[in-house]
Amino acid sequence: MPRGVGLWALLVCALVPMVGLFGMGPALPLVAAAFPGDPDAELLTQLIGGASGIAFALSSPIIGMLIGRYGYKRVYIVSLIVFSIFGTLPALLDNLPVILATRVVLGVSVAGAMTAGLAGLGTLPASTRPRMYGRNAMLSSVGAILVFPAVGALSEIGWRLPFFIHTLALAIVPLALTLPFVQKVQPPSPDKAAQPAGSGLGVAPILLVLAGFIGLTMYVGPMFAPFYLHTIGVTDPRLAALPLSAMSVGSLIMTSSYGWLHTRLGAQLLFALTLLLTGGGLLVAGMAPSLPLFIAAMFAVSCGLAIFTPNLSSHIAATSTNTARGLGWAMSAMFAVQVAFPFIARWISQTFGSAGVFLIFGGCALLAGIGAILFANSGPRSAMGSH
Repeated sequence: MPRGVGLWALLVCALVPMVGLFGMGPALPLVAAAFPGDPDAELLTQLIGGASGIAFALSSPIIGMLIGRYGYKRVYIVSLIVFSIFGTLPALLDNLPVILATRVVLGVSVAGAMTAGLAGLGTLPASTRPRMYGRNAMLSSVGAILVFPAVGALSEIGWRLPFFIHTLALAIVPLALTLPFVQKVQPPSPDKAAQPAGSGLGVAPILLVLAGFIGLTMYVGPMFAPFYLHTIGVTDPRLAALPLSAMSVGSLIMTSSYGWLHTRLGAQLLFALTLLLTGGGLLVAGMAPSLPLFIAAMFAVSCGLAIFTPNLSSHIAATSTNTARGLGWAMSAMFAVQVAFPFIARWISQTFGSAGVFLIFGGCALLAGIGAILFANSGPRSAMGSH
């Protein structure tokens, strides 16, 4: 069982996707500007921003199988080393297509580090596991507060410097070396044996659908808040950033409280709470006539979304006979669908306006939340536990 510095090595796995998938965003315009002679510089730079996410989504299920075969410790350490090397390589390159190729490999390493870290946390006793998943998610929120300003500051010096932030993963390797070596997935613990479980995907199909929906919904606020605010007369960029700041605060509060919430409500009611807070918040946001009400609504949305990932991970670890495979498929479902979000949201926005994006996603989430409550009240052998 992971303890001490080994446990910390697993907890900080949340920082790897924060840096690898999202952290370089502020530096990308400067990367494009550094290649004025390349007519495709802007397109390639946009692909650099998205390539790691696509590679992450597609490789996560494969990573889950590798963890089942070789153990989470091996996969975690190798992934951290690959992440550091290929994340830093663009700083030494002068060719955008080659930089793009490094980001694809980086995305696979992010899948390896994140899935292995979550699988390692899944080996903890049931009494402490939810609290640790909550702390893992909380570190992701803290990382967002620190990483984006750091990348922005380094970008002011030069476009190459931000890529060196990937070397921080090397500091995790010595901590990860203290982890216990577990080559194969262990037999189900008593809390898993009490649940209907099987092999297959390692996660209930209904949870994959839910993960995909939440993956889409996560983009509504960051992508469409400025457009909606413009329709109600809020055009100052500083004011338009306030809802996103409120969402960061909400995420931090809820992830730090996840262990307490799980103890009192249980996983299935927390799935319902995710959907109810998200759905209700989006509906209010889509009808908000003023900035303060919109900020409050998006705060509620972030509170709902923030507890989903730790709750999903905790539930899979508690019920699956193949935790690593289940986590891999769940992460893939959550991130793969995000490629489709711009197309879905664009159609909704063109048909119903910016408010329509909030209202349609909010209505779907609210209805799903009501359904989740009915599932939770139907007994422990619901579809969410069958895999």
